[in-house]
Amino acid sequence: MSDPAVRWLDLPAGRFRALEWAGTEPPVLFLHGLTGVAEVWQPTVARLAEPHPRCIAVDQRGHGQSPRPAAGYGAGRFARDLIEALDALDLDRVHLVGHSMGARVAMVAAARYPARFLSVAIVDIGPEAWRANWEETVEALDRMPRAYASINEATQTGRSARGGESIDAALASSSELSDVARARFQVDDDGTARWWADIEALKQTVRTQRSRNYWAEWRALKLPALFIRGGTSREVRSEIAARMHRENPNVSYLELDGVGHNIPLLAPGRLADALQRFWASAGV
Repeated sequence: MSDPAVRWLDLPAGRFRALEWAGTEPPVLFLHGLTGVAEVWQPTVARLAEPHPRCIAVDQRGHGQSPRPAAGYGAGRFARDLIEALDALDLDRVHLVGHSMGARVAMVAAARYPARFLSVAIVDIGPEAWRANWEETVEALDRMPRAYASINEATQTGRSARGGESIDAALASSSELSDVARARFQVDDDGTARWWADIEALKQTVRTQRSRNYWAEWRALKLPALFIRGGTSREVRSEIAARMHRENPNVSYLELDGVGHNIPLLAPGRLADALQRFWASAGV
């Protein structure tokens, strides 16, 4: 698979950065999680079987090299960014895939704008409000250094902070993980590495989105939908997963045994296989 092309999308909120991998139609649009960047999806896209679809991943607001406004970090605003990105890309309907925060945005977008999507895959997030979750995340973000002496220090710190989850051996032995980690940082002339993301925007995002629930949007999902849960993830509690199935049994359910929350990096091959089976079964 060839390297992705960088695309710049002029949207109402500013200039958004996206990566695009050439492939067959219909396209797939990927949404990363909190603190992520478009490069998070490189390992999954690289493992899609040929002929693989055209794939697009976007740095969402407050993240990567996309705009960092002072406000506007609710899931509904992220979803509108997504629709505006589809318009800028001249795309009518796409398969949508989101992980974590991006999965919440995908859930909201698919519920509110179903005509723009062929299917939606929601990877390891639930629709519930969860105060303890956002408080823990905000505390972790407050402890996180804003700058590092070097890019190597920055990426090693980020790697060790992933909740103790072990990265797939094949992935860890390649350059992929390093490339993903480096993409989160900008490097100054003196070698100092700083987050592209605005930490205050990240805090506002998780606080705003986790302070309300999205059960109405979950129940409203009518298009082909797949929920993927990491078997050892702490992000989607078992009782929430069971309630999700009860409240919308039309959504297909898949649990990846032995995998934690960060599925796109922990198990990109299994995720790619699951997505392609889902798209084929969706019949669109």
